[in-house]
Amino acid sequence: MPERIPVQLSGRSYEIILGRHLDRELLSCIETIKPHGVLLVSDQNVFARHGARYEALLAGAGAIKRLIVPPGESSKSLMQLATIYDAALAPPALERSSLVVALGGGMVGDLAGFAAATLLRGLPLLHIPTSLLAMVDSSIGGKTAINHPAGKNLIGSFWQPQAVLCDLTLLDTLPAREFNSALAEIVKYAVIGQEPALEDFEAHKERIKARTAGRLDEIVAACIRHKARVVAEDEREQTGRRVLLNFGHTLAHVIETRCPGRFLHGEAVAIGMVAACRVSRRFAGLDAQSPARLAKLLASCNLPVKVPAELTRQELLAGLGGDKKREAGRIQFVVTPRFGRAEVASLALDDALLDCLLEQP
Repeated sequence: MPERIPVQLSGRSYEIILGRHLDRELLSCIETIKPHGVLLVSDQNVFARHGARYEALLAGAGAIKRLIVPPGESSKSLMQLATIYDAALAPPALERSSLVVALGGGMVGDLAGFAAATLLRGLPLLHIPTSLLAMVDSSIGGKTAINHPAGKNLIGSFWQPQAVLCDLTLLDTLPAREFNSALAEIVKYAVIGQEPALEDFEAHKERIKARTAGRLDEIVAACIRHKARVVAEDEREQTGRRVLLNFGHTLAHVIETRCPGRFLHGEAVAIGMVAACRVSRRFAGLDAQSPARLAKLLASCNLPVKVPAELTRQELLAGLGGDKKREAGRIQFVVTPRFGRAEVASLALDDALLDCLLEQP
């Protein structure tokens, strides 16, 4: 039986449905939402693998408009957003009751989500994440965004979906590099909180990497429950609870912006988490052994842990200066005083911080 994990919000709650072969659950969602037409957003790779199946399942929702974008982070752009608007508004145009379906990974979810948030002042949204990273992270919580030349995710909004359907059978065709990239986000949950436990991941990582049914299902469910709780407590990052999920992301976003196309998101997060541990050791009292422990674990998942040599000190400073969490020469940086706990530290953008971030493990 699928597991239903609620996201309890003050305005409206919804469910994340986790399981295998969720066609019946998708049809039930369509029956509940009762849309007048569908805009299906996907990328070329995902649509080639799964598009026909989902178009058939969505046929009962009315006319289907299809918008297929190139894969990769470069599609999170104003240009691709405009193509979605054009497709949605071309006759016969979408209505306020039409449904936007995001079928894909994090890029598709962010792009389609922002389009749903802004088209006709807001259209219903359904997430069908096809990557492990999207299942455990980006499809949960309502963050939507596109990138700008000045930085990643600088144009966006909060827009909660009607539901999220995490069909684990979709991971069977996920390329190994994308799967491994998502393991960084799973490890992140273990570093900053109690679920999943870092020791549990370390003990079972080979079975998780092998996508073993049961063990993978359990670890994905634990991550989803963790994020659902955090989002319920701090939907719009107003109390400081949700910002803890950005552990490792400060440097990761700089790397993604300054080294476009070289790293997947989770790969950049892996580098960022090891760097954040060095910062935590210097500024938050993390023990000296933990950065090496984390680096070893991530490397065993075929993830990079070293800051790219081409990232210069000047580029790092410029990237940090453009971070959304900057203020008056300081940056709000997520640190871990010990694994299983995270907090926010206000750190000066100075040589001491840059030295920590650029130090090689």
